[in-house]
Amino acid sequence: MAHMRVTGDANLSIVPCQRSDPHSRCVVPEVVFCYAASACNSAGGEDMVQQHGPEANAERLTVSFRLGANDYTSQLKPFEIIHDGIHHAIPEELRRGQRLVMRAPDGSDVYPDMFAGEVVRAYGDGRSVTLQTTLTPIPATPGPWRNIGFDHLAITVEDRQSAHAFFTNVLQMQEMRHDPHITVLTTGHTALFLFDTGDDIPMSDGLPSRWHHLGFVVDSLDHAYWHLQQHAALVSDFTLLERQERWSLYGHYRNGATNFMIQLSEIREGWTGFTDPNAITDYLYDYSGQRYGKRLEADAQREGD
Repeated sequence: MAHMRVTGDANLSIVPCQRSDPHSRCVVPEVVFCYAASACNSAGGEDMVQQHGPEANAERLTVSFRLGANDYTSQLKPFEIIHDGIHHAIPEELRRGQRLVMRAPDGSDVYPDMFAGEVVRAYGDGRSVTLQTTLTPIPATPGPWRNIGFDHLAITVEDRQSAHAFFTNVLQMQEMRHDPHITVLTTGHTALFLFDTGDDIPMSDGLPSRWHHLGFVVDSLDHAYWHLQQHAALVSDFTLLERQERWSLYGHYRNGATNFMIQLSEIREGWTGFTDPNAITDYLYDYSGQRYGKRLEADAQREGD
């Protein structure tokens, strides 16, 4: 499926661009701001307009979340994500410890990282939409679980366009998404997420060079969540959100006076695996294979035991 890249001219003309990674799958259009249509034809989309360009004074859209007989309403700019609306409209005490799922009026899946504008246009009347929202307790069952590995690091940067250029052109990371909400870069098995700074960045202190969140993949969220509950003194309660390719469990770990956001994910069926795993694993170091680093005294003691 083609992505839709939106140019930054006065008419905001829409230019279709084919996804460059044949192994990736796409259900909804991705939207990227560019200065000119010609820039959108490149795989990198390097000319994205930061700070949302004409978005700054955009009219607000109404996104309502219907929970039973109650509607919780938010006013969002077209390129704000649905997660912003959840964060501001649905009280935290209702979300805490809950699995949150959203459906459009026609029953279509709606995910937190979708733009308000595309959701309102596709499933509403162009100005508003009401999403059927369900909250159910996150299952928590004792049992074995495994932290499969580090999935992504998300950071906030002062100049996201410059960071995009550095990590793609200098460090040769591959761009998977670059739009007004987020930049996602990857080497295949892990990813770097870049967010802008600002007071309106969801779940962030808005300061540059900060850890926005750390993402891990686990094999059983039910068992992992039960385990987290046994360490309630160290972590907050969590909210579980549905995404296209995964279920994501969000919470915070407190270290001194600082809260760090943690995301544990379980990848959904049909979205796991790599086209060529050896192209990645054959070049990586296995940290779990042995103690890290050479230490003469420790090595000598071990040999004498």
